Formats: sequence, structure tokens, C-alpha cells
Amino acid sequence: MARASEKDCGSNLNSEMLLRGAHVIDPAQGLDGHFDIRIYGNRIVEIGPDLHQNPNTEVLNLFGKYICPGLIDLHGHWYEGSAYGIHPDICVGHGVSTAVDAGTAGFVNFSEFLRNCIDQSSIRVLAFLNISAIGIPVPFVGELEDFRFARPAETAEVIHKHADVVVGIKLRDGSMTAGRGAEALTLALAVGEECGVPLMVHISKTALTREILRRLRPGDIVTHCFQHRGDGLFDNGVLCPEAEDARKRGVLFDVGHGCGSFSWEAARRGFEYSFWPDTISTDLHRYSVERWAKSLPDVMSKFLHLGMPLRDVVLKTTTAPAKAIRKGDLLGKLSPGLPADLLVFEIAEGEFELEDTHLRRERCQKRINPITLIKDGRKLDPPAISVRESYACDREVIRFIEETA
Repeated sequence: MARASEKDCGSNLNSEMLLRGAHVIDPAQGLDGHFDIRIYGNRIVEIGPDLHQNPNTEVLNLFGKYICPGLIDLHGHWYEGSAYGIHPDICVGHGVSTAVDAGTAGFVNFSEFLRNCIDQSSIRVLAFLNISAIGIPVPFVGELEDFRFARPAETAEVIHKHADVVVGIKLRDGSMTAGRGAEALTLALAVGEECGVPLMVHISKTALTREILRRLRPGDIVTHCFQHRGDGLFDNGVLCPEAEDARKRGVLFDVGHGCGSFSWEAARRGFEYSFWPDTISTDLHRYSVERWAKSLPDVMSKFLHLGMPLRDVVLKTTTAPAKAIRKGDLLGKLSPGLPADLLVFEIAEGEFELEDTHLRRERCQKRINPITLIKDGRKLDPPAISVRESYACDREVIRFIEETA
């Protein structure tokens, strides 16, 4: 089918791996069937049926399994200098090869995040930079309750300096903007225009959702689209016209599951309007990882349960987020010549109980189970990652979620 020159295969030139017999799903390449994949060094070099086996090739017989591009989690919190943060290497066991931080750091602490996490992680870590200087430090004080933390000039400077890693700007609107959400949106949009990057906006209770939807530009992202906790996309079960207009304009809608931002009811109502999310993400953080959004495959399984075809679930966790962060030429697809980032997974069948963030549980018959993550041509073993210990303020967050469900 397709082949790349082996001289461009990077390091480990003597290493060849052949993945044989799996059902390959890659929406970007139009692949949805049984193919073999040859990896040489750290690159994919060939995809096709019944590829020949060279001497000394490591062969993985994967009949009955699936392969897709390494998953991209568009929304998580990976900076451990925040109360929300968890180490991104936890994603290895989830099949995620690219983890995108959703504004946990601001310009003040980004260099420390870069040095001690982004540059040290075994997977690729990219970031939206928060318009607040301090990022998202704690759950009990909003990062823009004191509006002096809004620093557009310094935010733009860091985005320009680290354009290879910083893929956009993050703004959380709601209680954390203390009534100045419109002003914060104006500043964030101005930085986006100056730097040529998308803005991701978190909507939550008291957010100026309708105004946000009216003002966002093509390529900007609304996250927590199915949160169902007030100021969402639906008014008495009816999709607001601003959301429909925003989608027509090219605004993207992201799941951002988290510990308080996914409702079975809201998702089903969206599907009734043919309003599927553009991207599926976890909003994985200290408060969500142990119960509600344990992994990206868990969240993907919820959308399988809701009736989304597997091909579309894969699309919204590979190709679509790659395009959202404007790296669709390099990430989210299995193309000869590109880095060999792949997930081997299976679809388990049985009875599985999954919960939304309103404490409603549903029994699902299928679940996506990651088996092996291959990153840059290497099979990665999931490391032992511990989340930080829980304090009284953390338990208050969980109690609040449970009491307001």
C-alpha cells in the first residue's frame, strides 16, 4: 500500500518489528480492516496485507486484536505543582502516546513544568497555557478571582518562546473568574489572535456560555460540552442556537469528562440533535482518576455504549484532537515515515458498570481494553504511578460532587 524510505527511520536502525494480523483502524488514512504494519527504528515504514517477514524481525501476532494510532488525550492535568496534577506517565497504561495539559500551568510556573515533567515524560506532553499567571493551583480559590493574575502579555511571550510545546490558551469561566468572565474572554481571545493558536474554554456553572459561544473563533474549543450542571449547551433539554451556530462556524466541542463534567442524559440529548463531540477527552486529574474518568479507554467505552461506532470513537481520540492542536500532519495517524506511535487494544464483551459524574451508573456490554502502547517504535511498560495523598480539601471536593449530583 504505502512505503517510506528507511533512511529516514531515525535511531535504532537495526531494530525491525512486524505487527501482524490485527484489525487496523486509522480514520486519517481510511484504514478499517486487517493489515500488517512494519516498524523500522522509530518509524512506520510499511502498511499492507500479508507483509513479508525479514530475518531477525520481531513479530507480534495480533490476530483478534485492534491497532489504532496512539491515543491523544486533549484534556488532562499533568503539572504536579498543582493540586489537580498527576504524572502523565500514568497514560502509558491507557494507550495514550500524546497527553495535552489543559492549562494547569501559567507563564510563572511553565518553565518548571517543562523542565521536570514535559521533558522527562516517556510520552509526548503538550500544553494549553493558562491566561492566569499561576495556572490552576487549587480547587478552593479560582485562578482569576483576583483579576491581577490575568497576564496576556507574558502569556503570549511564553507561547511564542515554546511554540513547539504550547498548542493553545486555556480559560476557565465560572466562579473562578468572579464575575469578570467577559473581560477574561476578551484577553484570552486577543492572545490567541496574536499567537495564532486556539483557545480552549472551560464552561461550568455561572459561566457566560452563550456569550462564549457567540465570540469563539473557528478552531477554538469548548470543553465540558456534556456537563449538565448549569450554563451548558442545553436549555430545558433544547440545544441552544448559539451552540449550533458555533459549530457551523467551526468551533470545536470537547468532552472533558473529569469528576463533574459528563452526564449520560446530556450526551444522549446531544446525540438526539446529531450533536456529537468533536473530541473525546478525560480531564484526568487528582479528583477524577480514581473513580469517574480512570482512563481515556474508559471514557471511549462510554461513547461505544451510547451507540457511537468504534471508528468514530477512534477518530475523536486520534485524528480529531491532532487536528485541533494543529498537528494533524504529524500525529494521530499511521502513515509511513511518521513516528511509530500505536495502540494495540481489544474489545472485551460482558457486563461492565460505568458511571457518569452525576452518580448514574449504566451497564455496558463492551469495553475498550488497552494491551500495548508502542511509542517511537518501542513497547512501553506501564510504570507504577502514585497520585499524591489526599487532604481535607480534596475530600471536600469529592463530597461536593456527590452532594450536588
